[in-house]
Amino acid sequence: MAAAAASHLNLDALREVLECPICMESFTEEQLRPKLLHCGHTICRQCLEKLLASSINGVRCPFCSKITRITSLSQLTDNLTVLKIIDTAGLSEAVGLLMCRACGRRLPRQFCRSCGVVLCEPCREADHQPPSHCTLPVKEAAEERRRDFGEKLARLRELMGELQRRKVALEGVSKDLQARYKAVLQEYGHEERRVQEELARSRKFFTGSLAEVEKSNSQVVEEQSYLLNIAEVQAVSRCDYFLAKIKQADVALLEETADEEEPELTASLPRELTLQDVELLKVGHVGPLQIGQAVKKPRTVNMEDSWAMEAAASAASTSVTFREMDMSPEEVVASPRASPAKQRGAETAASIQQCLFLKKMGAKGSTPGMFNLPVSLYVTGQGEVLVADRGNYRIQVFTRKGFLKEIRRSPSGIDSFVLSFLGADLPNLTPLSVAMNCHGLIGVTDSYDNSLKVYTLDGHCVACHRSQLSKPWGITALPSGQFVVTDVEGGKLWCFTVDRGAGVVKYSCLCSAVRPKFVTCDAEGTVYFTQGLGLNLENRQNEHHLEGGFSIGSVGPDGQLGRQISHFFSENEDFRCIAGMFSGISCL
Repeated sequence: MAAAAASHLNLDALREVLECPICMESFTEEQLRPKLLHCGHTICRQCLEKLLASSINGVRCPFCSKITRITSLSQLTDNLTVLKIIDTAGLSEAVGLLMCRACGRRLPRQFCRSCGVVLCEPCREADHQPPSHCTLPVKEAAEERRRDFGEKLARLRELMGELQRRKVALEGVSKDLQARYKAVLQEYGHEERRVQEELARSRKFFTGSLAEVEKSNSQVVEEQSYLLNIAEVQAVSRCDYFLAKIKQADVALLEETADEEEPELTASLPRELTLQDVELLKVGHVGPLQIGQAVKKPRTVNMEDSWAMEAAASAASTSVTFREMDMSPEEVVASPRASPAKQRGAETAASIQQCLFLKKMGAKGSTPGMFNLPVSLYVTGQGEVLVADRGNYRIQVFTRKGFLKEIRRSPSGIDSFVLSFLGADLPNLTPLSVAMNCHGLIGVTDSYDNSLKVYTLDGHCVACHRSQLSKPWGITALPSGQFVVTDVEGGKLWCFTVDRGAGVVKYSCLCSAVRPKFVTCDAEGTVYFTQGLGLNLENRQNEHHLEGGFSIGSVGPDGQLGRQISHFFSENEDFRCIAGMFSGISCL
């Protein structure tokens, strides 16, 4: 905060107010106390003593030559405005940052390029003389630094424009690829319908051939059946004849001649039938039928070429062409059993992790298992899901089967008893973020009283910490079991050690940041957090909204700051800082 305030102060104006114009020393509350002459100019007490000792009737102002007739310095009043500025704690710290880095008593006028520090004139003359040191006025050094930053800013803006053009070209390439995919799929559908028509004609021809065979065999069978029927009638007739003979009288039966020949009834029946046997002879398709193959042809698009930018809508990094399969028997026999399209689909599915919708939990409402403004969630190692339900003032716990329990602010305590007795509303738990550590303790940042609360899974509150926290927001749990909380308004990341029985046993500042908000950590304990360059604090929902850009910083569990990962800015926002440099953060 002090560094930010110091960067906006006018050095020349500050020098005129806080520096004695005679000895060029900064005013103090003791020996260099600012005294106000009758003419309105301010001189330090030490210089006034020298002027008063060398004069008789009073002190002549070295600037306007007006005489202030005094015999003692006690007759002059102090410049209360300057003293008030010196006494102001925040400005005093800011002024201290602007003083000479060597003596810390005078405002700097020179910059040592060799050492990288700002110096006053006496310190430069004493310890920073050429040729071992290269010094120049502060204004010239600042202008030179601004020119360097301006050149970097121009290059970054040019790079952003180039990135935007590449994004537009990439979008054109993506649209062209989608159009090509659709066209190839339509062509495949057309070929598939053609094959289906061919199959229908083939089936018609096959059924016709089968009907002819069936007709031929039916004729043979019917002819044989006709002959069998004739033989059967003849056999029945002969049976009736012999029955009549058996019933005749003995004399009549014996008088008839018995040399009648017996006719051969089965002589006209063929011993063999000539039929047409039928079987299916597969033609060509030993493996599965393939309509076609998707053939890849490499096609390179130069993203830096202006012509390629304009023709990006018709270019593709990998074009896909549909090729109809040749259905000749030789190639079909040589083709693999499995479809190449299915093989490629399986390979693609194996190489890309697909996200599948599994289950929906809850809906808008206030009953258990329902939500009203859920703002944060945390998944434990056992698969339990903790949801910060801010609108319903609770933490809800879900398992794979559904709702398990809810955690609310405990109504116990003398304050809650008094409020309930007086009919006032009891304090609520208004969670902003939730996390669980390896010991099974649930940490919650509560915006109702700007505190950190720690609960057990049974809903028992074991700790409530408000000290040093201005606006706690994000929370995460380190592998060691400690909780890390971001303080948006305080500009710090706090590390808390919580005991199930004793509460918060230790807390310390992990690092400083520019309005840190969201936070998480990895398995090694490295903490990653977002920090905003500007936030809008005045809105209806009392939420913090980022304006301009923000970055993602990192810090180790030992407090060692890591590299700034990324930087984002809105379209109409100028760069507020140079990439890799942040207030309070030293990036590698």
